[in-house]
Amino acid sequence: MTTEYTILTHKKFDKEFEKLKSECDSLDEDFFRLKNTILFDLERGNHRLTHDRYKQISGLGPKVKFPVFKVKKFRCKSIPKGNRSGFRFIFILSRKHKVIYFTEVYHKKHNKNRLEDTNRIRRVCSDIEYYFELK
Repeated sequence: MTTEYTILTHKKFDKEFEKLKSECDSLDEDFFRLKNTILFDLERGNHRLTHDRYKQISGLGPKVKFPVFKVKKFRCKSIPKGNRSGFRFIFILSRKHKVIYFTEVYHKKHNKNRLEDTNRIRRVCSDIEYYFELK
């Protein structure tokens, strides 16, 4: 499995993740497995992600230069619903800089008709871009 990508999480993601642990006892382990799956899929797909597991989020505006994905299939071991557990993970992928940056996590049950926080995604994308310009 490729280890050339760095996986980072936003501070708001970390807070949301901690809150969701009460709903899924195995969330830490499941998230670890998700990160490895993304790395495997990137390696297998020549740094591209398939549409069966990930949905690229569009309509974020011309300033967002990185592709942003929503994980469509996430299996939580302690919820017996297979990959339809209701958890949603949003991440930014910078292939050029080899970074996967998780910005948001939520559960559909608490957020009926919820869309991802596009303002947060835009801010994080501009922060990442600025960070890489400094390097």
